[in-house]
Amino acid sequence: MKGNKQIYSNHKNERIKGYKKLLTSQKELYIPPKHIAKGIVEAMEAQGYNIDLKQAIAYMKSSYAVFDRDYYENKR
Repeated sequence: MKGNKQIYSNHKNERIKGYKKLLTSQKELYIPPKHIAKGIVEAMEAQGYNIDLKQAIAYMKSSYAVFDRDYYENKR
């Protein structure tokens, strides 16, 4: 998060660039468990959504990044 000021921008395009930077830096730090991702796929199907494992893993990575951003935004 340090040095990634784009993620706190008021402009959506800048925040997206910041998220890309954050996700790249977290690539080795956070690897979503596949058994949890499979559970998400099943739970989404129960709600009427049809997603695959790759989309569930992408969801988990993005939600981790959003929570990370929110934590640092509120704690600094």
